[in-house]
Amino acid sequence: MKCSFCNGENPEASVTCVHCGRSLYPVPGAQPEPVAAAAPGDGAAPAIIPYKNLPALISYYLGVFSAIPCAGIPLGLTAFVLGILGLKRAKAHPEAKGKVHAWVGIIVGGLFGFGYLVSLIILAVMGASSRWR
Repeated sequence: MKCSFCNGENPEASVTCVHCGRSLYPVPGAQPEPVAAAAPGDGAAPAIIPYKNLPALISYYLGVFSAIPCAGIPLGLTAFVLGILGLKRAKAHPEAKGKVHAWVGIIVGGLFGFGYLVSLIILAVMGASSRWR
């Protein structure tokens, strides 16, 4: 379905335009919605930081902080899951962006989270097997 204001293509189930946010089904006789003005300082930041894709953004930061040894397992695994959710959101809503942030969260968070988890399991098995000797 095309938006009558910006001519953007939208999924059939959409109520509002995914590009401009206006209603796809305006009420007859109603005044048109005002266009939100860009906030001062809206430069390149929205293009770099995916504010509209919160799971990808959180995944990115959790993935980076999963390098901390004691906190690596819960932060890394959470970053991994949120990264996957961020990719799904970026696919469903391309204007949200955030694919790179989601991938960083998946790769880095997965590396540290699963890496620390496997290391912990190996240490536990080695400790348990040394007791039985």
